[in-house]
Amino acid sequence: MKMSTKQNYSGGRNTAGFTLIELLVVIGIIGMVASLIVVGLGAVNYKKGVSGTKAQLAKLELAIESYKSVFGSYPPDDPATAAATPHWNPLAYELGGVRRSGVNYTAESDPTHTVTPAMLSSYFNLGGLVNVQPAGPSKHKYALSLQRIGTGKTADAVFITSGVAGMPAALFLQVPAQKPDTNDLAGVPVPDIGLNVWKYRVYPAGGHNPKTYDLWAEIRQKKGTNIIGNWK
Repeated sequence: MKMSTKQNYSGGRNTAGFTLIELLVVIGIIGMVASLIVVGLGAVNYKKGVSGTKAQLAKLELAIESYKSVFGSYPPDDPATAAATPHWNPLAYELGGVRRSGVNYTAESDPTHTVTPAMLSSYFNLGGLVNVQPAGPSKHKYALSLQRIGTGKTADAVFITSGVAGMPAALFLQVPAQKPDTNDLAGVPVPDIGLNVWKYRVYPAGGHNPKTYDLWAEIRQKKGTNIIGNWK
């Protein structure tokens, strides 16, 4: 009698698990997908930063021209300060306006913020501000588009310290894009690490707009720093 054996295959293939090679392949695929996602997000964020910066630049230009139509000149700066550290500028106060309170000023864009003569000297090397209104609840007779923070604002504002012990922080106009570095034009480290503020010089000698003003922002990209400005 011929005997035959029948092997049971109901269990299918060996279910002991993935081999090491299979695991490495899966991990490699996951890594490539993750890297593509990161690169894509970086490109999207960069384009968003460029778009936001250009839009804010246009609004600030309008506010600066409105300022000139009222005062007859562009917002001031100190030539020495502006040449060395153009990110330290009084645009947040001049475009938004301040109210006089004795020898001090109160910022219209942030009524809780007091500006003292010592602060003006320390940050801007200026003795005072031009866009000043009397103390009290009365509103400005004109609009410079830089309204109170959170209500139709032209630009975000940020408080930055000068690094001088005991000196309160000053208000600056913030750029809606990543800061490329922590150095000024002379390569000297500045205290506003991680923050990117608008740079400004009025009637700059050798500037891009020597008869008007230079307003620009710097944002980071892989191949270097992209400058977005009002170059005519």
